[in-house]
Amino acid sequence: MTNLVFRSGIASDGRKIALISDQLDVEEKFDNGYKIAYKDKDGKDTPELLAKWKEAFTVHSREFGMLPCGDEVPAAVQQGFNTMVSSLLKGIDILFCDYNLGIEGDLPMCNDIMDLHRSTDFVLFSCDSLVGGDPKVQPHTVAYSAPRYEQGQQIAQQHRIYCKTEASAFCQAINAIVTQRAKDNMNGGHIRDDIDSYIGEAPIDKEAADQILNRFVETLHSEGNQTPALTHQVTE
Repeated sequence: MTNLVFRSGIASDGRKIALISDQLDVEEKFDNGYKIAYKDKDGKDTPELLAKWKEAFTVHSREFGMLPCGDEVPAAVQQGFNTMVSSLLKGIDILFCDYNLGIEGDLPMCNDIMDLHRSTDFVLFSCDSLVGGDPKVQPHTVAYSAPRYEQGQQIAQQHRIYCKTEASAFCQAINAIVTQRAKDNMNGGHIRDDIDSYIGEAPIDKEAADQILNRFVETLHSEGNQTPALTHQVTE
């Protein structure tokens, strides 16, 4: 049994960065990645100190059992995932997301979401036990980009980074996104809330996040009850 964790923070420069995972130890790696990435960006006179969030909160869902891996993500689970992430993304500039959320297998779930919400940059990671620690299998970071908007000049690029599940990779991902966003802005590649209105909305609060996470957990429970491998669970 495990839980979903959602962590949302406001960086020292006002950027809003969030994490969603079914690995509870990733929260600390996420925080440490931010602290190092922003160490030289928050205007302190004491560079030896790590950065701190301006504001942050964490929500944990109810417990659930991971779904066994199949050939593809069940349609109900994919729809539930898309609904959950779309609801959590209000105002979020960068989302770190476990790309096989709730499933015991290396099945990507974020492709539709990345296409639908191009004002947000995505950092996708998985579980080491699935993809292994061999750098030939799991590179430290691999970055892709796509035009943010189909209309107008396609200067701004949406960042899609796949990386190892560790603080140093998370740090490099944040640095890469912040640096590239600054370059885009100098070239007129601004985020456009006239197209993606969600990016201009206030982030959801802790209570709303709790409800959203647990709706997806209900979907996982429902799908699990239909799966023979999950009908008999032994607890100690």
